[in-house]
Amino acid sequence: MSSTPSFFNHRSELPLSRYGRVYPLFVLLLFCPLQSLAQYNERGWEWQNPLPQGNSINAIRFADDKTNGWSVGADSVILRTRNAGFDWEPQESPANTTFYGLYVRDRLRAVISGARGIVLTTTNGGRKWTERLTGVTDHLFSVAFAKDDPLRGWAVGSFGAIISTSDGGVTWERQNAPTTAHLFCVSFVDTSTGVAVGSRGTILVTHNGGADWKPQTGISGSALTGVAFSSSKRAVIVGYGGTILETDDGGITWRSINSLITTDLLSVFFADDKLGWAAGDNGVVLTTGDGGTIWLPVNVRTSPRLATVYFADESLGWAAGSDGLVVRTDDGGLSWRRLTEGGREDLAHIVFLDGSRGLAVGSRGRILFTSSGGKNWTVRPSATTARLNSIDFVDQKQGWIVGDKGTILRSVNGGVTWSPVAVEVREDLFGIDFVSPRQGWIVGARGAILHTNDGGETWRAQRADTFSWLEDVRFTDEKRGVAVGSSGTILRTADGGETWTRVDRNLKEWLYALTFADAQRGYAVGARGVILRTDDGGINWKDVESGLTTNLFAVGVIGRNDVLVTGDQGRILHSMDAGQTWEVQPTITSTPLFSVAYRGGSNIWVAGSGGAILRRTEDVATVRIPTPKLPPALRRGPPKIGAQNSQLEIDDGDIPRASPPQKQPVRPR
Repeated sequence: MSSTPSFFNHRSELPLSRYGRVYPLFVLLLFCPLQSLAQYNERGWEWQNPLPQGNSINAIRFADDKTNGWSVGADSVILRTRNAGFDWEPQESPANTTFYGLYVRDRLRAVISGARGIVLTTTNGGRKWTERLTGVTDHLFSVAFAKDDPLRGWAVGSFGAIISTSDGGVTWERQNAPTTAHLFCVSFVDTSTGVAVGSRGTILVTHNGGADWKPQTGISGSALTGVAFSSSKRAVIVGYGGTILETDDGGITWRSINSLITTDLLSVFFADDKLGWAAGDNGVVLTTGDGGTIWLPVNVRTSPRLATVYFADESLGWAAGSDGLVVRTDDGGLSWRRLTEGGREDLAHIVFLDGSRGLAVGSRGRILFTSSGGKNWTVRPSATTARLNSIDFVDQKQGWIVGDKGTILRSVNGGVTWSPVAVEVREDLFGIDFVSPRQGWIVGARGAILHTNDGGETWRAQRADTFSWLEDVRFTDEKRGVAVGSSGTILRTADGGETWTRVDRNLKEWLYALTFADAQRGYAVGARGVILRTDDGGINWKDVESGLTTNLFAVGVIGRNDVLVTGDQGRILHSMDAGQTWEVQPTITSTPLFSVAYRGGSNIWVAGSGGAILRRTEDVATVRIPTPKLPPALRRGPPKIGAQNSQLEIDDGDIPRASPPQKQPVRPR
């Protein structure tokens, strides 16, 4: 029994505004697992939030002792626990890929399946993982072993791939499947009877160990993501749209069960013939006490995506999913508590005032503060639930934040407290820049531009004759400034914003971020790998090829020539020659990175989706990439939207933190 792959996490997202992205299912199937190649062995980064890491978890399983277990997921993540999940340690993988399936035989032996036909095994508790030849290059989304023979196992994956082993995962051979549909999960009750499920309502059943697989048609058209046996004849399938199917005859016939929900279900597990659980989108966990006929819902706080669920007995269970979240229950799933640290709200912008003090802002009014270089992050109250998009400090004390629905916040004590500033504008505000303590500008949706000349006491709208979404603004002095935004919009002013002139670049890509190294040299980045440079204060811009076609969301500079850019799929680019050449920085995540705080050398922080904050642990490394031959005019992209540390305190409003059970004192005799 295994969990659904992490690409289900993006099924229903739409490109609504700054932080959104849409990926067709087949693209995620074939591409997402490849994002972490060349990233694992040359890390150079450390997670600061969430902890112990923020990549998606696709499977979690435990040994029968209920204390030793593993979780695996995106970007080569293998985590080991020896105390029931209260502490996790990363383990090295010989394969740089995404892991989907997990089987734990005991505290020493386990099997992992992943993208590109990868299967790993360990016999020493994960101190060493060995890659096994499988004979396939398909992505293996699930791995399962027979309950009556731990040497007999099966793995299933993309395009109908099925492989089997009879020696505990050391060697594998392909089995014939009467389908080319992607198979997302497989379960065997013994060495003979098994069920595999997948896309387009695919159900395959075998009664001879996989020598023959027979399709069950006309039962469901939904994607089926999980299957589990509760007894020798009874099995339950779950899938999209709250789909639940049940059989009492080993898979010969199936009937639909009304779950009373429409939420996508991604994983199912049974502890015995009666007690079972299903987990999925929006924090939904269903529980049954009658073998799967009646299901009762429980919602985990903050509505996280839960891709995998596992129970050791009728009370103790775990679930895991997006942004590295792992939760635990000790009451059969009625309540859940976190085993991981840190908030998971998207972070739109991160700044550091020096090498120690920094702030990050993002979704649901989140403001994070650190005075330790990011070792510890604490929540600062914002008194708003609006998305916060940008932060700027005039000096060490005075700071400003802007966000959705005309939100403007001000701090006069270095970010310790924040107070709202009332303005008449109700547009979403995306960028802010103060060029002096008194002169500042804000830009936002539908061409909104606000200006203050009295240190923010009052704000006046400026007219730009555009309805473009303006994402960022930078001024080099009190007169000259540039704003960038949707559809390749570049606006320039030479009179403090009294008039704005559009710079014609014949560009259609969305531009997300802008910075200046000095009065003349500046950089802008955007969709489909666009990087622009100006050498005359924004009058003219030229394309400096990035070599990528992924969206680029943020840019930081140290001097005229030292440039760092971040973007989608965890991309980080570095140039030491003003963009003439770009070099990829290997990272440890493929999550979108929306912001960078670059102070030179190893003083680099990046922030992004799912609350991700990473810090560089050494000077930037280099992997040179080629320059593409595709003309800039043909590049198009969607808009950008929208070990544990017990001292981390950024979980206000989050799932309650789990605590290890207290040992009862032994009464002396």
